[in-house]
Amino acid sequence: MKQRSFLVEWIGYLLGSVIALAADIMIFALLTRAGWNWCFAATGGFLVGSAVAYVISVRWVFARRSFRSRPAEIAVFFLIGCAGLAVVQGVMWFCIAELEMSAVAARLVAVLFSFTANFLLRRLILFGVQSHADVLRDGEIV
Repeated sequence: MKQRSFLVEWIGYLLGSVIALAADIMIFALLTRAGWNWCFAATGGFLVGSAVAYVISVRWVFARRSFRSRPAEIAVFFLIGCAGLAVVQGVMWFCIAELEMSAVAARLVAVLFSFTANFLLRRLILFGVQSHADVLRDGEIV
């Protein structure tokens, strides 16, 4: 299967991430209104958002897949997301504790930090290039 260009995948991932973020924020907001601590509510939102992001990623964003095993692919997808979750939790803590932002506003700020790292790691590890020749073709990232 042909690799899509970096830009096409990035735009697709961005659009998919907006949809996943909407699911994440919706679950986060529902859980915090239900009385959950923001840390646990953020984790619940993360799990739902990650599931949505995975489905969108494999169906519409990335043309190539590095793993033959679907369970292994899902596990690595979520593990990469966990690194992003750690960033989200740290940024949220800082925004809430130090900047006195609302939990939802802090969540939006935190997501900006994790988006690029998650995209690059997922593209390189899960859906990515097979060799260095695929990375650079005629001097541009493909």
